[in-house]
Amino acid sequence: MTIYRQARPEERNEYVDLANHTFGFDIEELLPKVYYKGDHSDRITKVAETESGKLVAENAVLPQTVHASGKTLLANFLGIMVVDPKYRGEGHMKELMKLQLEEMSGQYHISILGGQRQRYEYFGYTSGGVQYRYHINISNIRHALKDTDSNEILFSPFFEIAGWEKLLPRIFTSREVYVERNPDTLQSLFTSYHQHPWGIQKNGTLIGYLISSEDHSTVSELALLSPQDTKKVIKAYFHQFHLKSSSFLFPEYEVAICKEVSDFAEYYQIQPSNMYNIFDFAAVLDMFLTVKSRTCGLSDGIFSAVMDHQPITITVCQNHVRVESHADKDAVHLSKMDAQKLLLTPYGRYMELSVPLDWFPLPLFWYTVDCF
Repeated sequence: MTIYRQARPEERNEYVDLANHTFGFDIEELLPKVYYKGDHSDRITKVAETESGKLVAENAVLPQTVHASGKTLLANFLGIMVVDPKYRGEGHMKELMKLQLEEMSGQYHISILGGQRQRYEYFGYTSGGVQYRYHINISNIRHALKDTDSNEILFSPFFEIAGWEKLLPRIFTSREVYVERNPDTLQSLFTSYHQHPWGIQKNGTLIGYLISSEDHSTVSELALLSPQDTKKVIKAYFHQFHLKSSSFLFPEYEVAICKEVSDFAEYYQIQPSNMYNIFDFAAVLDMFLTVKSRTCGLSDGIFSAVMDHQPITITVCQNHVRVESHADKDAVHLSKMDAQKLLLTPYGRYMELSVPLDWFPLPLFWYTVDCF
């Protein structure tokens, strides 16, 4: 009989080897923020053990604390879904997911993962949130930014620049939404997924950072003390690294920087950001509707519903959001998946519900380095 349980410290190398063998890459190299010498990854890992004592499947979770608008959410990012190819089709991942979800649902407000849509819908996850992907090419730089002076901007390896320790707290806490990042693991965090962090200096002063893929084809995070420097920074980035094109990712709620990039980018795409499983609908609605009201604005309205057996009444008046844990007697009842479709995707506009169209989807977004 297969046992599904918490991993043990002495099994660390075994479950790392299982992941490496199954994925075909080195997870210690890919995710140094989680897997490093002396880590405690056993505390976040569940395994499937056969009668012979062999580990044949695993998954892991990354607990996170999210802050926005004076509110806090407890989140859990699920990753490393691994089953030994010889043991697939035996239901091991289903049992491990069940074990993780049972633990998470009573402790966390929301769970996140990245993966194939229909596969994880079986476990209560919905593909959604909002990610803006801007595509910029050298012609945009040459023509739209021809009068932009970028000579004062210089990029250098971020952690080699004096003052980076003081800059990061200012950047993080100034954001509309931010996931707490451990100061002791920032260097491994910023280099996870083979990414490269670049410090941005303006006339010798550190004004922000940029995290890019190895080939500079994607910038997953651009953070500046002043969004007004965006155009000159992107122009300098293209020139210093001799780029022909690159994509930049932003959350919807970073309105100031999106405004700058929208002014000259070739085109943009609005995409789902991850897959989400909401355990506490009121808490998630309260945080992210408030974020949306503060940044994008919301129409006035009232909506009452029972979402996955949780009564909710939302009131928006002059961009002030109130979410209460009760529902009208005649409130619509929505299953978990229907509620998540309403909140997280554009599908809600086809559900014939009396909800203002600009309320949803909620602007959930996780930067790449915060993903698992």
